[in-house]
Amino acid sequence: MECEIEERERAQLEIEKIHKQLLMTSRLAGMADVATNVLHNVGNVLNGVNVLASAIVTQLHKSKVAGVSRLAGLLAEHQADLGHFMTQDANGKHVPGHLKRLGTHLTDEQVRLVDKVTLLVESVQHVKEIVAMQQNYAKVSGVWENVVPAEIVEDALKMCGESLTRHEIQVVRDYADTPAGTMDRHKVLQILFNLIDNAKHACIEQREVSRRITIVIRRPQPAWVRVEVADNGIGIPPENLRHIFSQGFSTRKNGHGFGLHGSILAAQDMGGSLTVQSAGPGAGATFILDLPLAVKNAGEPAGDIPQILMN
Repeated sequence: MECEIEERERAQLEIEKIHKQLLMTSRLAGMADVATNVLHNVGNVLNGVNVLASAIVTQLHKSKVAGVSRLAGLLAEHQADLGHFMTQDANGKHVPGHLKRLGTHLTDEQVRLVDKVTLLVESVQHVKEIVAMQQNYAKVSGVWENVVPAEIVEDALKMCGESLTRHEIQVVRDYADTPAGTMDRHKVLQILFNLIDNAKHACIEQREVSRRITIVIRRPQPAWVRVEVADNGIGIPPENLRHIFSQGFSTRKNGHGFGLHGSILAAQDMGGSLTVQSAGPGAGATFILDLPLAVKNAGEPAGDIPQILMN
């Protein structure tokens, strides 16, 4: 009997060890996904910066500003008889018209340059924000702090923003007023990034419809927050629903199957849950993240998961 107890204890320790290893592997894969997306977005923004900079250089080369110098030189040549030149000389008579057209052209040119430079500055700022955001989340990994759910959702959307825009995916926001909760900011970002990224791919594969991702934030119980990420993409066949969070399971080409697996482990590690609903192929999918707003200890909710969240 004693041997059986010891064997069960050893088996339990081994299971816990394997669980921790799987959790770490999934976290690293999830972090790699986020980092890859950061680099991808930064690269795309920098491509845009390069295009804008080239356009500015081209516009400056074509600028009519040199006409001001030529006109000033012409007037300087006739400084002694400027009145006669402007009123009697055929070239002089055209100077006011030239000045008017040149002024209009330079004003338009200035507006176009200011617009391009503004976009350039915004692009550089966007790169700084993406990099700073990733650095901040990397620093707070494993740290529990007060987090406003809507703010992390917006951070995840910023990290996916360029790709969503490029694929013409509309993002619909439906946020209820939700207080801050005690969470691991980095884990929540990892989960939301994976859910939004998966929804994006599902929308891309559903080619014949207007692409849309809807993000809903609710407070189903006073001590809980719910974030739903719904898409109108290709949907999930019933036979895949039971495997969707399994380690290594992926329906995407080159998918490693760690994203959703790591996400559900991260949710459970924070005392929450991650579930999915889909009516089948072509009907889209909805991923539901439930997290406690308060914890007794890291990963332990301040109360049992309410029945409403388990239905």
